[in-house]
Amino acid sequence: MHDDLYSFDEPLNREPDGTYITAAQMKFFLNRKNGIDMYEKKSRSFVEYYDICRVYNLISGIMEKDESAAKLYWNEEEGSVSIAFPDEGKAARALDRIKPHSVRTEIRDEDADPWGLEQEPPWSD
Repeated sequence: MHDDLYSFDEPLNREPDGTYITAAQMKFFLNRKNGIDMYEKKSRSFVEYYDICRVYNLISGIMEKDESAAKLYWNEEEGSVSIAFPDEGKAARALDRIKPHSVRTEIRDEDADPWGLEQEPPWSD
């Protein structure tokens, strides 16, 4: 991956449900020991990382529009992130709509924003 091809937070692969992984998140994974090999083999470690990035980016997008919709907690000692949100809130409804991943290599125009995060949020009625 060439640094000059993608911006830090640019979606690199967007799923049909609108969730995505960024160029920076992918680069972070590929820089791990055996990262490229795990990616090429679609290892369990890569798939789990990929899905975590999808959820993180979805929740972050929701929080940009409504800070009270969810909270992200970083635990540096454990190297973990936790997400808290009301079980009937915007974040819960958006997470219910996530579909299984399908690692794709191209983004079609009609898939550009199917969640509506740039227009109408997915949690609107």
